[in-house]
Amino acid sequence: MAKMDEEKIRKMIRRRDLEDTLRADCLRTISERVTRYLELNFTEIRPNEQPFGLISDECIRLYRDGHFFACIALCQAVAEALARFLCERSGWNATNDFEKNTLALRRRKKVTSDCYKYFKEIWKGRNDYHHLNPKVPTEREKLQAIAKIKMTALHSVESEVFAYELGSDGIKVKYPKYWPEAYAHNGKLFRNVFLRIEV
Repeated sequence: MAKMDEEKIRKMIRRRDLEDTLRADCLRTISERVTRYLELNFTEIRPNEQPFGLISDECIRLYRDGHFFACIALCQAVAEALARFLCERSGWNATNDFEKNTLALRRRKKVTSDCYKYFKEIWKGRNDYHHLNPKVPTEREKLQAIAKIKMTALHSVESEVFAYELGSDGIKVKYPKYWPEAYAHNGKLFRNVFLRIEV
């Protein structure tokens, strides 16, 4: 019994120490986290489908919290899923090749040349990050700059394909095929959307 109590006490002490360490780290880095967050411009309303809601939002949190390598890799994964989604919603089967998918989207005029350019920017160096190749930078400043470029490009792609306007009668989407189907309720149309609300 005494041994069990000692173990519980050790775990409680360890937990308290970890809480204190995390609290101190958060307070020490809060200003730079806020600065990074405010650097980004992001889409506030997206379809409430993966990966365009929570996972895309996680890219923002990774950048904000200084997890730049993870931010880069997740931006690339979201872009890959987004390209596949756009192909499928446009009526053809996507391949397993991101570059072929984005080129097909551009050739078939499903995305603008700017959007295609942003897709390419996100994808740049993908295999290096995915395979942890030696040429991947490890300097924090370089990773932050690359992560910011990828985040900005992802925002630009999302802003184009999920373009919308807000009016007195609600949300009007530019490309309805990329959004969940609207449903009627009490004579009004509704869409299932992901709202990014600052708290």
